[in-house]
Amino acid sequence: MTPDGKKVAVVLSGGGANGAYEVGVLKALMSGRSAVTDYRRLEPDIITGTSIGALNAAFLVSQWDQYGTAAVGNLERLWMERLAGNVRTNGVYRLRGNPLELLSPSSYLPNPLPFFQRFLADSGFLAWQGLQRAVYFLTSDRNSSLEGRLIDLVDISIFISLEPLEQTLRLIDYPAIQRSSRWLKVAATNWATGELRVFWNHDMTDTFGPIALRASAAVPGIFPPAEYGSQPYVDGSVLLNTPISLAIHAGAEILHVVYLDPEVSNIPLDRLPQTFNTMQRMFQIGWASAYNDDIGDAARINRSLAALERARTELRPDPRQEELLLDVAQVRPPADRPPFRPLEIRRYHPNDPLVGDVSLLNFDRDRIANLIERGFQDAVHHDPVQSKDVFPDVEQEIPVRRPYPRRVIS
Repeated sequence: MTPDGKKVAVVLSGGGANGAYEVGVLKALMSGRSAVTDYRRLEPDIITGTSIGALNAAFLVSQWDQYGTAAVGNLERLWMERLAGNVRTNGVYRLRGNPLELLSPSSYLPNPLPFFQRFLADSGFLAWQGLQRAVYFLTSDRNSSLEGRLIDLVDISIFISLEPLEQTLRLIDYPAIQRSSRWLKVAATNWATGELRVFWNHDMTDTFGPIALRASAAVPGIFPPAEYGSQPYVDGSVLLNTPISLAIHAGAEILHVVYLDPEVSNIPLDRLPQTFNTMQRMFQIGWASAYNDDIGDAARINRSLAALERARTELRPDPRQEELLLDVAQVRPPADRPPFRPLEIRRYHPNDPLVGDVSLLNFDRDRIANLIERGFQDAVHHDPVQSKDVFPDVEQEIPVRRPYPRRVIS
């Protein structure tokens, strides 16, 4: 909270391995190295996150009451010592039945037994999955096309094991999150109903906390859904990749938003179309559009509140007229939420693509270190004009543009 009593929030978006960039931004802000905070250490009241941003958020909240702003240093160590690694050794996922492991001498050291046990378990799992799909193929509706039935057999997620992520999530102190003085809000998507699910501090028990974080990071089609009760949950980025609205509804007035995707117009088109890059670009366009919508809504709130204040001063409305003005300005909050207040939003994101093949899944240690440093430098040298920050003073406001103009077709 600021000296004048304003609640401060940190908002962390999804982005897989690129989440290391968030660590660098937070490192600069929480060490007091950025002019954005007047070179004071940032101490947020609210931390919201989606996907990898949810993991970063939960870890910070779990450490905050004991370490304060130094918790970001522990988060950096978690990334460098646990999450970073190659496709075989990172702390998020591994490939089941990876043939490269058979060819690597390091797989058999110092004891080959665990490797062979894991390889046999993988073989059994893949065989069972293959048998289930064969049965489905033979017993499915014969009226459907052969091509459609063959496509139904394809599921990349069965080759992905999240055992490393589950082990990483066990390192988080969930009771500390429940006790914390900082609010945590994590976004996930109910895969069965298509509804947004928000997990708070009280949800973070030793049993359910790891499931909530794994759910928020379960990229559909790549990582398997996280099951809780009878409901499957997947990545919150399906509905809310950058959970700005969660922070605003929690009463935040100053938001530091870290968004991991660059301006879409700065991402070069592939000379040779590739399925993964095509899908990634599609998601980036959708996420950028939703992100800019949220920023635009915040700027609209500021303009509406400023106009409402002028109307109160000049027109001196009675209570009934003031209620009408709230409706016209569209700033009447829901009954269970605090009144809207002028917002200041500081935006941090890379302007050009983050390097690395299949960047969302690339946890190469050198790359992770470079991303942390890049986020740190971007926050230290933050330019509010280039970043299109939003300010409570509408005269100071920097206009926000969409990644692409939208046409309304009547």
